Amino acid sequence: MPAHEQLGHPRKGFTLIELLVVVAVIAILAGVLIPVLISAKLRAKVARVHSDLRQIAIAIEAYREDCGGLPPVRESCIQNSSVDYYELPRELYKLRYLSTRRMFDPFNRTRDEEGADQGRAYKYNAIGWGYSNNSKSTFGMWVPRDYPVGRSECALYYLSKGQVYRYPEKLPCEAPIRWAVWSVGPAGDPGWQEAGCRMLPVPRREWYPRNSNGIIVRLSDGRKSP
Repeated sequence: MPAHEQLGHPRKGFTLIELLVVVAVIAILAGVLIPVLISAKLRAKVARVHSDLRQIAIAIEAYREDCGGLPPVRESCIQNSSVDYYELPRELYKLRYLSTRRMFDPFNRTRDEEGADQGRAYKYNAIGWGYSNNSKSTFGMWVPRDYPVGRSECALYYLSKGQVYRYPEKLPCEAPIRWAVWSVGPAGDPGWQEAGCRMLPVPRREWYPRNSNGIIVRLSDGRKSP
């Protein structure tokens, strides 16, 4: 006979009520800690995006100084795993303004034809020239008329024959910003069509975290989303 039983202390297990209490405590702790961990992970991703966008901004300005103009924009309405719209200029990598082969947006993922997960680059647009579906073209951006306040409607600033104009006035003007880089943000890629309808990326109403479905952006004048 075990010694503890000889001493008059029979073995005692957990009762059902005690087990339920333990399970409830664990559930409460998980309910408190999991959101905290998720929030911390999100903040870390956002911090990484801001750091990457700052590095890209420096590269764009270095390219502009050396080459006498902004790197070309590339726009594509084709939606597949190998082609993206407003992808970060490949010239920044080829000319070594960015040291990495390709900088991926941690919030923008897609799958290839075989179902494998792969990343997408940050996005870039500028009032300048570039390629639309592989054809040479010029590009513009929607900018609030009261920029940088951002409470009024947007006007389209675009390039034509080397001069910037504002639509619908179609008069020569100076654009308040010339380029932008951005991450699609925690909500993921809205897609080429929705991005255009929302006039991304300049309007502040479209910036995360003001907008939970918003983007994380940095503009040519140094302004950025929170």
